[in-house]
Amino acid sequence: MSKFIYFPSFSAGAMGSSLAKNVKLKNDLSIRFYSEEFPERYRHTDILITAGHHFKKEDYRNDLGLTEKNLVMGDSGGYQIASGAIKWDISIRDRIFNWLEHNSDIALNLDIPPKIKYEGMYEECLQISKDNFKYFADNQSGKTDFLNVVQGTNDIEYINWYNEMKDYPFQGWAVGGGGRNIFTFMSGVMSLLQGGEHLKDTNKYFHILGISKVKDFLMLNQLQKSLNEVDSNVIVTTDSSSPDRAVVFGSYYLSYDFKKPAFTSINVPKYDETFKDFEPKHLPVSTEFDREYLSEALTWDDTVEWQGQCTMAIRLHNFMLFKEAIEKAEYYVYSHDYIKEQVLSKDMQELLKSIDEMVKSDNPRKTFEKYKPLFKRLSNTKVDLSNSNHDFF
Repeated sequence: MSKFIYFPSFSAGAMGSSLAKNVKLKNDLSIRFYSEEFPERYRHTDILITAGHHFKKEDYRNDLGLTEKNLVMGDSGGYQIASGAIKWDISIRDRIFNWLEHNSDIALNLDIPPKIKYEGMYEECLQISKDNFKYFADNQSGKTDFLNVVQGTNDIEYINWYNEMKDYPFQGWAVGGGGRNIFTFMSGVMSLLQGGEHLKDTNKYFHILGISKVKDFLMLNQLQKSLNEVDSNVIVTTDSSSPDRAVVFGSYYLSYDFKKPAFTSINVPKYDETFKDFEPKHLPVSTEFDREYLSEALTWDDTVEWQGQCTMAIRLHNFMLFKEAIEKAEYYVYSHDYIKEQVLSKDMQELLKSIDEMVKSDNPRKTFEKYKPLFKRLSNTKVDLSNSNHDFF
């Protein structure tokens, strides 16, 4: 039975730099959560690294101390191009491709997402991405499992993008834009199911890019469960930098709620001397990891000073709470309806049911249309294609 995989995307910024330096907390705990130095009970061997930040560092995998025991996903940097952090130039394509083959076990094709600086430029993004995908398909050596990518903002765009890309011989698929809302998530997944991609032996992964809310973990685990039940070989995966990025804003995760569903957090006190002599001397304990490893390594004095070791400790804390939420989400998805009815909202129960029906349907798009009002309502969005410039179906 395949299990859903979460790839923490921590290779950029302060966390990435500290991982490369193998920073240790004052209790001598390495922050390399993926290494054999880290306590086995809490170790997470999977990680995403991004060419968007590191394609100029040819041996970045080794820089982080990653070994063959780690499953490494490589992001191509499409988001950084869309945001303008990297200026698109075809000359970087070859460098990114070679970087991905050298540093990752699984990698995403170099797509240009139609958002941010490319918002409203669907056709242009599609054509650039298609050229890149052909280049990747023609040059892949087999060393790395490359994933095709679908992008869009609605069901019609996703289906069209899929039809343009479906014939390239890659080893799985990624859905971009799924983090916008439930409607886009379901639109992207539906395009792959409608094409029967989940039943092809050549496909190893379905990766939903950049999502990590509590509801997402429920949906992703349901997608994995349903795929298992139709004897699909596909492993469902996602990535996000949320536990890392939250620290930039001083957020310390407290808990998670599956009824709402949401994470709860507090703001860490900084530059406030009144906390120095305040009891208790540490932030709230939320996980067993906190109790075992952070009670001495993360005191009020540390948080008030807000130095690197403190921020790294909070990043680990947030990540461990994420892992716990994922495990709990898996438990609830696979549990008896009696449990689900008490823990999950009626809307979430209906949403999980819709995923199951879509996966098991002979016509996933028809099932999608059946549940479309639910997806739109939960996304708080109105989908209006009446003014669309797209003439495809």
